[in-house]
Amino acid sequence: MIKKKQSKPELIAAYSLQAVLILTLFIALWKQEWLWVIGCFVAVVIGFIPSLIHKNINILLPWQIELLIATVATLNMVGVLLNAYYIIPGFGEITQFFTSILVAFLAFAVIYILHVYWDGLIMNKYAMAFVVVIGTMAGGVVLEFVKWFKLFGVTQTSVEGVLISLFISTVSGILIAVIGVNLIKKGEFDEITEGLGRQFESMMKKRREKK
Repeated sequence: MIKKKQSKPELIAAYSLQAVLILTLFIALWKQEWLWVIGCFVAVVIGFIPSLIHKNINILLPWQIELLIATVATLNMVGVLLNAYYIIPGFGEITQFFTSILVAFLAFAVIYILHVYWDGLIMNKYAMAFVVVIGTMAGGVVLEFVKWFKLFGVTQTSVEGVLISLFISTVSGILIAVIGVNLIKKGEFDEITEGLGRQFESMMKKRREKK
């Protein structure tokens, strides 16, 4: 398999994510936030596993998803480790919006890849959009439980805050659903998910050959 040369946006997204993880690791060590330290360390190690075991593992995410992950990681790092959630008004809502956008985009990409590259799922694009909206809303509920148990040092202080967070999740899901349907109509979503889809198709083919 010939390794595809990464484009400029792909390189920027990949290096941005790595830089955010390393920066977060150092700030977490400085702040003695050990849960964050462990999480960042595991993420960095996973990124280097292919090199360590000398294997050509080409699991390449679309650069849009990598950039969203880097953005969400940065916002959460600044919010929790640098206390921006308590210093900057509305920072929590901004983070919630981008987190929900990431969840919705990931959900749409996974569903579309399964629809195109797997015979076990055939779904209309509008049905995909509906599932994405519902899934993003469910993700918002899970996030509120995470805040309730203070798993990452963030908590929700009021019922109004919970409702605002759930509203943001819903709006984000609807926004990505609309964008996703339009991209499918234009044929552009195929370009975004093609790399990951081909990898999934290759993996499924190898599993069938083993059987």
